[in-house]
Amino acid sequence: MAFSFNDFFGYEKVINAHPDLVLIYGFTGIIFGLLALTFIAFILRKIHFHAIVEHLIAPLMWVLMLSFGIAVIPTLVLYFLANNVSGVKLIYCWMTILSGMTFFCFMNDAMIKKWMSTSKR
Repeated sequence: MAFSFNDFFGYEKVINAHPDLVLIYGFTGIIFGLLALTFIAFILRKIHFHAIVEHLIAPLMWVLMLSFGIAVIPTLVLYFLANNVSGVKLIYCWMTILSGMTFFCFMNDAMIKKWMSTSKR
C-alpha cells in the first residue's frame, strides 16, 4: 500500500466533508492546550517542580504559541485562496508546522529564554 496525502487513517471522507472543522479544532486545540499547560505549570510551580516547568512545559508552551502564530497564515491562505485543498492536506500542513516548531523550540530553548530575558528590559 502506497502513501497518499489524501489518506488519513481512514477518516479522510469525514475530514474532507467538513474542512471547516479542521480549522476550528486546530485553533481551539492550540488555545486549550496553552490553557492546560499554563494550569499544569502553575500547579507544578506551587509544588516546587521548577525544573520540569522550565525544561518541559515552557518549551511546549513556546511550541504552541509559535505554531499558533505561524500556522495562521498558511492555513488561512490554503483554506480561502486555494479552494481545492482538502481538509486532510490542511491537517498534514498543521502536523508539519507543529513538528518543526517542536524541534526548533526544544533545540533552541536556551536561546529563546535568553532572548526573552533581554527583551523585557
